[in-house]
Amino acid sequence: MLTKSVLGNQIKVLRLEKGLSQEEFGAPVDLSRSAVSQIESGQMYPSLESIGKIVKYYSTSWDNLVGHAKSKKPTEMTVSPVRTLVTTVDKTGRDNIVLVPIKAQAGYLQGAQQPEYIEHLPTFWLPGLNHGTYRAFEVSGYSMLADRTGFFPGDIVVGEYVERLEEIKDGFVYILVNNAQEVDNIVLKRCLNYLDKGGVIICKSDNKDPQYPTFPLPVENIKEVWKFKIKLTRQAPEPSGLYERINALEGDMILMKEQLKKSPLNN
Repeated sequence: MLTKSVLGNQIKVLRLEKGLSQEEFGAPVDLSRSAVSQIESGQMYPSLESIGKIVKYYSTSWDNLVGHAKSKKPTEMTVSPVRTLVTTVDKTGRDNIVLVPIKAQAGYLQGAQQPEYIEHLPTFWLPGLNHGTYRAFEVSGYSMLADRTGFFPGDIVVGEYVERLEEIKDGFVYILVNNAQEVDNIVLKRCLNYLDKGGVIICKSDNKDPQYPTFPLPVENIKEVWKFKIKLTRQAPEPSGLYERINALEGDMILMKEQLKKSPLNN
């Protein structure tokens, strides 16, 4: 499993091979000594940008940096999520969209394999989603919210089931159900498909706050993948800056008209 400690150790090995101190190693790739220390000790993941700089500057490869001991080759790991999907249908035989609210998400990793668990979850149906298998998840946290746009806590995201990990496309948003110890079991992220470069899916947050770092999710930890399709939200869109300026201009014109009416020149 590509945990923080495993990746940190790989970077430490590279640094020692180069005979560099943490400060010397970090300077060319815009990492402080403290940041290198935290990465090597497994306290934090390096950003995707930092990994790219390390690979380029130190003439190594993604495979060498994030590759981990296993007998399978990366191409052999690009397989479908391993578990069978449990679904429910309505009285007409149409697949339900099962909703996994926040309070039920803690038990979803194990419960999703149990028909009785799935049957007790709320279900609904949406027009336009007639082909494919869909599931809905309630959003928690602010990792996918940027500049007041994106996904708010409490939003409902509906995803279409992805049968093969190879179908994950760079830059799209996915819900990933996983058993990795370093992250939540259900994550909503913008993904990069690095299956052929290290057997991982790179998970990125739209929120650029440092508390939401980019991280790699190893293929063996991924149990389900759902491609984002529709968002249900209680958040009304905020007016754009242009709309606000037009409103202000309209208000000023009305005020000027009223002032002109009261002007002595009009009497």
